[in-house]
Amino acid sequence: QVRHYANECGEGPTAAERYLLDALPAGGSVLDAGCGAGRISVVLAEKGYRVTGIDVSEPLLDAARAWSEKRKQDVRFVRADGLALPFRDEQFDIVVAFKLLSYIPTERLRNEYLAELHRVLKRGGTCIMTQHTVPDEWIDDAEDEHFFGSPASQFGIVEKGDTFPSGVGYAHWFTARALADELGRTAFEIELFADDSDHGGAGLIRLIKLTKR
Repeated sequence: QVRHYANECGEGPTAAERYLLDALPAGGSVLDAGCGAGRISVVLAEKGYRVTGIDVSEPLLDAARAWSEKRKQDVRFVRADGLALPFRDEQFDIVVAFKLLSYIPTERLRNEYLAELHRVLKRGGTCIMTQHTVPDEWIDDAEDEHFFGSPASQFGIVEKGDTFPSGVGYAHWFTARALADELGRTAFEIELFADDSDHGGAGLIRLIKLTKR
């Protein structure tokens, strides 16, 4: 996983991600939530933003530090484990959270995490997100042989769309409607909720812009 995400860094943002990044206000402070190996953090730093990247994985953060040093960019990387972010209220002008929500189990915890992103974002600030979605008719396929072979499938907190890839990982599958409904129950205002079909994608990645009023 670390090698995979580190190798991805050289590819830079996808066309859909660049569409969201290019529409951001110029300058300011950015929190890159779930920064991984620093693929997006370093690009933002190269564009002149003051960037803080957070992730739960110290090996990924080590890879991110190495990538930022190679690119000669000053990015602050912090390990943040759990829902409570180690930042003061309204600290950041911008929050970036690409491909993040599907790795947080239960809507309750996802909402709590989004509330934390809302808390550390300045009033009038922007949060951009991407998230993979599946067509409505695919959602039952989340319960495959790996799902039923995992002891975690018996947990009481398991929700429709939860998957256990290869029997050891975790990811939540969203339909577009379910994702929009979850975001609509947060304190954010949804300004953009579109798919990536106009940006070289297959229409399964949602491009999201949220605002803190």
